[in-house]
Amino acid sequence: MKHGRNTDILKEEHARQVSRNRIMGDRLVEKWSKTDVGVRLDELYLKDPQKARNTAIAIHNQEQYLKRLSETVISTAFAVKPENILKIVRIGTANRCRGDIFTEQPLQTTDDALFYIDMTYDKSVRGATAGQKMYEQANPYYASEQVRTTIDGSGASTSYSVTLSTSVPIIPGSVHILVGGAIIGTDNGSNGLVSFTSGYLTGTNTIDYTTGAIVITFAAAPLAAIELLYNWNSEESSLYAQYGTVGISVNKKRFNARPMPLGYNFSEMTKIMMSTTGLGDSEALVVGAVGDEHAKATDYRSIAIARAIALGNNREYFDTDFAKVGEVSDYSHAQTLLSKIGSIGGVVYDEIKRGVINKAIAGSQALVYMKKHALWKDDNTMPRIGVYKAGTLSDIDVYACPAESNLVNNNDILLTFKNPEEGLDISVAFGTLTEITAQLSYPTFYTEGNFAAIEDHQIINRKFTRILTLQNL
Repeated sequence: MKHGRNTDILKEEHARQVSRNRIMGDRLVEKWSKTDVGVRLDELYLKDPQKARNTAIAIHNQEQYLKRLSETVISTAFAVKPENILKIVRIGTANRCRGDIFTEQPLQTTDDALFYIDMTYDKSVRGATAGQKMYEQANPYYASEQVRTTIDGSGASTSYSVTLSTSVPIIPGSVHILVGGAIIGTDNGSNGLVSFTSGYLTGTNTIDYTTGAIVITFAAAPLAAIELLYNWNSEESSLYAQYGTVGISVNKKRFNARPMPLGYNFSEMTKIMMSTTGLGDSEALVVGAVGDEHAKATDYRSIAIARAIALGNNREYFDTDFAKVGEVSDYSHAQTLLSKIGSIGGVVYDEIKRGVINKAIAGSQALVYMKKHALWKDDNTMPRIGVYKAGTLSDIDVYACPAESNLVNNNDILLTFKNPEEGLDISVAFGTLTEITAQLSYPTFYTEGNFAAIEDHQIINRKFTRILTLQNL
């Protein structure tokens, strides 16, 4: 009960924290959407509330950073308008896909940490391993007084005389004999073992409920695993230590946020030429270019990290040659791609007992093939630049990515899972603190500057990310 109560308290506190963050994010969206810096932030909120909140929080963090600098320092030493710094933050945060595919955590300091809770087994009993996460190990007997134990894994003999060394005394009438996983016999409640079907047991077969001594004789060697399933007496005081108990493991992942710099430059002549010919404001264009490049670079870095994680798991393959696999047409064969992705999700689910594939990053040729599926739906909300959301395949969000060796090949699909209910049940989390900038104008009519995002990442669960390669495209 103690563990359960502590878990409830932690969950309640987590829920309150999530609620506070949402309220703060909503207020900041409302605040900044009324300014030039947050233009169209309200529209983004209608499409993606969490991305709008993250953007507003990023702008807020940047504003707090700027407040520590005087207006004079910003406008003369850096020669850049404060509102343009904020616009870079808005463009860079709102235009990127990283938070949609993975998870972005707003940071308050360069040394922030992520905390998340795991429920674990406290004891190594009845198939459980102490310290193992409960939701990553399916165990039907830990929370019970039942024990399933192997007498002989091969079943190569006909006679067995063994004594159970733990979890005795045994409850009369609770014993089952299994051969190859099938129940073939039971106890009669009076120290005898009998078979359900004639031909399995022969002679006298007994069990001592107090000592655990068992004698079993088969008419013929089963040549399959022989197991016993029985109940131990959980009301016996000497066996209280056999009770399964669970514990709480609080995990901490500490960020070490570091700058991700990007330089820029332009000449005064360029500035004059653009302003006099009506081409636009050079500073505004630099702001847009820096913001867009940071958005693309942020996405590319996250995908590169996810690919490196995925390469630690087995790569999967799908042969697109319909004739080779016996399909009647290319279209009909393309319909089986979703089943293949589903089977990969099944592998993930079997390994860690949760999760399905719900996010995909596709190379150019792989994306063309995915669009052949009848359940494909285009998404035209983002410009076709860098990483963008291309559409959905059934309930899987699909993002396009340029083919690069450290991102995705043009025939690859990078698959991952992001739990919509648990923010940190993901493959990797990215923490962003703020953005910093410096700019200097030289007497040689030349201006150059640097811009940096302060961020870091932490790998949470590497098994959530896989690579599917489409062959013979």
